[in-house]
Amino acid sequence: MKFEKEEVANLAAEFVNDVFKKAGLDLSASAQVADGCVEIDVSGSDADLVLADNARVLYSVNHLVNQIFYRQSKDGYNFFLDCNEYRAEREAELELMAVKAAEKACSSGLRVSLQPMPSSERRIIHLALAEDQTVRTESQGTGRYRRVLIVPESA
Repeated sequence: MKFEKEEVANLAAEFVNDVFKKAGLDLSASAQVADGCVEIDVSGSDADLVLADNARVLYSVNHLVNQIFYRQSKDGYNFFLDCNEYRAEREAELELMAVKAAEKACSSGLRVSLQPMPSSERRIIHLALAEDQTVRTESQGTGRYRRVLIVPESA
């Protein structure tokens, strides 16, 4: 059965709340529909646990929600979990990191390798430098060790 956006948003938020409750975490999730995706905001006194280790739990739950609910939604909505605005702040941090790494690659003439990161974060790096004619970006590695390389165009 396929669900409308509002319906699947509520089901996804309920699922996230159940996961946290069964894990014994003091967290609650609420969903809202925005620009072709479902945003689920997580908050509570155990937020630090969800954000520990580069938000590994947050990204893992986000992956689960996408795997479960994407196919149940009528138009294949993407789900985006955030906790205490972590992902918005992380996006700004990644964009700055991309610019600084591009500057370093251009000044040194060498490739700059960033730390391994999830695909959603690598995408932010690629997009941040997409218009920069002085460098190109490549992904390297596999699985959780996949990283972005920033290559000066002169190389």
